[in-house]
Amino acid sequence: MLFHDSGHGSGRRVTASTRPGFLNRRIPNTEQSKGRWGFQDTESTGPPSPALGPCFQRISREDVVAKVGSEKPKAVISDCKDVGSYNWIDDNGQHTVMIPGMPPAWTPLETPTPLNEDAGQFFRDPNAARHPDFPIEPAYRAIFAHDKSFAMEEVDIFACGSTLGNLLRFVRKVDKPFRFTAEVVGRTVFFVRRENTPTETIEGVRGYGHTFPEAYTTWEGDTAGSQSHQRLVNYDFAGLNSIVRFESDGYLKHLQTTSAPEEGRYVISKGARTSQTTIKAGGHVVSQDAVFDLKTRSVKRKGHDVLGDEIGRLWITQTPNFVLAYHDRGLFNDVHVQDVRREIQEWEAENQDSLTQLAAVIRRIVEIAKDTDAGRVEIRRHEGDMLEIHEQLPDAPRPLPPTLLESWAAKRASDDSSDEILSEDGEEGYFLGDSDDGGGVLFNSDDDSDQDYTACSAEDCGYCGHCRY
Repeated sequence: MLFHDSGHGSGRRVTASTRPGFLNRRIPNTEQSKGRWGFQDTESTGPPSPALGPCFQRISREDVVAKVGSEKPKAVISDCKDVGSYNWIDDNGQHTVMIPGMPPAWTPLETPTPLNEDAGQFFRDPNAARHPDFPIEPAYRAIFAHDKSFAMEEVDIFACGSTLGNLLRFVRKVDKPFRFTAEVVGRTVFFVRRENTPTETIEGVRGYGHTFPEAYTTWEGDTAGSQSHQRLVNYDFAGLNSIVRFESDGYLKHLQTTSAPEEGRYVISKGARTSQTTIKAGGHVVSQDAVFDLKTRSVKRKGHDVLGDEIGRLWITQTPNFVLAYHDRGLFNDVHVQDVRREIQEWEAENQDSLTQLAAVIRRIVEIAKDTDAGRVEIRRHEGDMLEIHEQLPDAPRPLPPTLLESWAAKRASDDSSDEILSEDGEEGYFLGDSDDGGGVLFNSDDDSDQDYTACSAEDCGYCGHCRY
C-alpha cells in the first residue's frame, strides 16, 4: 500500500514487465553505480588506501568546540537555489554526461510483486569512477550550462554531500573513517571525496536498494539508460557561500514547478567533451521542490526511526521529500511518500550545537588550506575525535583540469571578449543559450554543422538530426 502525506503524482502505473524503458534501468554488473537507496554493505577488503603525505596538523573535536566558544553564530541554511544538474549515462563502457539531465520519475507499481535482491557491483563514488582525474569537472560544466554568468568569485566552498556528511558525523561523535582533499582555487576551497581507488566498489551488498527503484521509478525520454542523476545547489550556511553536489533518487511529477527549457536553451553538437567524457544535451530542469530521497527497509525494522537516521543528510542536500519503503521478503506493501521540510527545519533548530561546530570545522579546514604554500591539503579521520591534516601528494586528484582551475581562479568562465571556452585539449568552443535564461552548454565550433541525433527517435522523426529539446 502507498501512503502519501499530500497526495501522489498522476504518473501512469504499469507493471515492471511492461514498463517502457524499465529494462534500460538494468546495466552490466561492472558498471552499476552505488545509488543511494539503502544498500547494506560490509567493510571493504578491496584495494589499500593511497599513500598519505606527512601529517602537519590535527584538529580535535574539543578544539572545534572551543573555537565556537560563546559566540555561537546561527548555523542555518538559507537562500537555497538550484545551480545545475546532469546525468551519467554508460553506453558500452563509454561514460557520457547529459546536461541538464533529470532524475527518474516516481512511477509506483499498481500491484506490488516480489522483487529480487540486489546483485552486482556498485561504485562508492559514481563521479570519480567515471571521471577519475578531475571529478568536479562535470559539475563545473553543468553550472555554467545553467548560468553562464554564475558568480564563482563569491563561492567559499564546493563540496559533495558525502564529504559534508562525514564532517557532520565527526562533530556529532559518530565513528566513521573518511578522507578528502581540499584545494584552494581563487576564493573557493574545493572539498573532493577520496576513496581507496576511483572505481572502488561496495562489498557485501544486500537488500533491495537497487531493484526497488528499478521497479518504482522510470528514466523518461532521452534519459533512458541513465545510471545517476547529480544535482548542484547553492546556499548560505552560517555565512559560508556553499555549492553542494549530491545524487538524487527521483522526483514527484505533481510537485514539478519548472517548465521544460525553451527550444535552443540546451543545444550541443556531436563531439562536445569534457577532458575525459562526452557531453550531450538531454532531459529538462526539475525543480528542487520535486526531488526525493529513497530508502528501503525490512518490515521487521518498522519501529526504527529511519528518517531520524537520514535527516542530517537531507538537511545537507536540502531534499524536501522522503520515500520510505518497507518490504517483507522483497514484497513492498508499505510505501510512504512524505514531505519532510518541517522535520528538516525542526532538526536544524534542535541541532544548533552540532551545526555551529560543523561550520567551525569547515572554516578551520579552509583557513589551514589557504595558509599552505601549495593551497592543497588532504584530510583524514582514521578513528576517534581527531582530524589529521596532511600534505597532499602529487597523485591526489585535482578538482578541475588546469585550464578550468585557471578560469575559476581568474573569476571568469570564458574569455571576456569572445565568450570562448578552451577545452583541456585546446579545442575552441562556444557557450550557447539564451543569456536571459542563463541556459546553454559548451559547443565545439568544429562540429557546428554536424547533425545532432540525441533528441531524435526512430518513431517520431526517423533520426532527422534536427530535433531540439
